[in-house]
Amino acid sequence: MRLKWIAVFALVMMAVCSAEEPAATKPVILLTGFEPFGGSTFNTSWMAVSQFEGQVVAGHTIKTAQLKVVYDKIDGPLAAEIEKLKPVAVISFGEGSAFIQLERTARNGYHPQKPKDNEGKVPPRDAIVPGAPNEIPTGLPVDSIIGKLNTAGIKATDSTNAGGYLCNECFYRLMSIKSASATRGFIHVPVVQPGNTAGRRQLRDALRIIITTVIENKK
Repeated sequence: MRLKWIAVFALVMMAVCSAEEPAATKPVILLTGFEPFGGSTFNTSWMAVSQFEGQVVAGHTIKTAQLKVVYDKIDGPLAAEIEKLKPVAVISFGEGSAFIQLERTARNGYHPQKPKDNEGKVPPRDAIVPGAPNEIPTGLPVDSIIGKLNTAGIKATDSTNAGGYLCNECFYRLMSIKSASATRGFIHVPVVQPGNTAGRRQLRDALRIIITTVIENKK
C-alpha cells in the first residue's frame, strides 16, 4: 500500500511540475519607469508599469524595473536587468508629455541648459556616450502602436526629440545595449495624479495595448 501511495504521489508531482513548466519558460517583456523627481512624490511612468509586474500578457511574462533620475546611473541597472531576464522586448517609459508620445530617435547629448538630477548634479559631459553615433532610431513599431491607441480612443503621437534630460539618456542607453532585443524603445506618458482613477485606468489600458502591439510586431 505504501508503495502504491508513493507511486501516486510521484505521478501527482510530475503533473504539477509539467503544468508549471510552461509558465517558467514564457518569454519576458521588460518595462521600465522612473523614480519621482523634482520634488514630486510619484512618477507616473513607474506608477503605470509597476502594476504589470508578474502579469502574463499575450503569452509573455511582464517584468518591471525602476530607474534612478540620476546621470550615469541608468546604464548599469538597465543592462543588468536585460542580462538577467533576457527579454524579447524592452519598453522604457517616462512622464512629461501632454499625451502618450512614441519617441522615434534617441540622441547622444544632454540639454544645453544642463538641468540637475535627483542628486543635484548637472550632466557630466556633453555627450551621453562619447564617440558613439549622434542618433539611434527606436526599435518599437511606432506607427502600429499609435494606430491601435488612437483606434481605442486614446490620444497618441510620435516625436523625434525625447528631450535632453534623463528620459533621453535612458532611451539612448537602452538603444546602445548590443545584447538587448532589437524590439526596444522609449515612450513618454502624461502626468496622471495618483487620485485620478479614470486617468490611471486609461493609462493602464494604453499600456496593455502597447504591450500587445509590441508582441504582435516584435522582431
